Amino acid sequence: MAGHIIRDRRGKEEPEEAPAEVERLRQELQQAKADYLRVLADVDNTKKRLQREKEETGKYAAEAMIRQLLPIIDSLDQAVAAVDQRPEADAITQGVHLIYRQLLGVLQKESVARIATIGQPFDPHQHEAVEQVEASDGQAEGMIVEEVQVGYTMHGKVLRPAMVKVAAKAADSTQPTADRKDESGDPKQA
Repeated sequence: MAGHIIRDRRGKEEPEEAPAEVERLRQELQQAKADYLRVLADVDNTKKRLQREKEETGKYAAEAMIRQLLPIIDSLDQAVAAVDQRPEADAITQGVHLIYRQLLGVLQKESVARIATIGQPFDPHQHEAVEQVEASDGQAEGMIVEEVQVGYTMHGKVLRPAMVKVAAKAADSTQPTADRKDESGDPKQA
């Protein structure tokens, strides 16, 4: 029957091979749908896997820091045991200094740094003024004169601002006598 012409519903002529072509296209369409569904399932599985990994990462994000703190806890345990055995002030002091240095080392590894304070100009982005004190001789107004609590940054971002006392211009309490007035508003006599 090859070579015969078949008319479709609209009256258009098609070669007789058309039904085979239609069947082939149907199979390709089914294959494309199956491929699409497979890819869709892969995308869904990938989303679920990434969500699980994100949750795991969040859950154990502090693990590296905690691992670094464990030897310091061990040192504290040893210091407590040493104090219980011989409560000498010198041994306690050395133990506290050792633990302090270990903690600072861990913080330094994590790029945590102290915020500079005393002698520095007050910076509201890094410092929190808890008090203004009268500037003494040689101190400029707005300079930090005392650190109340240490502040820290991590990779340049402020973790906690430093609490400081800031030098302020002395209040002028000595007015000339002629400018002073009594409670009635009349000038006082010297």
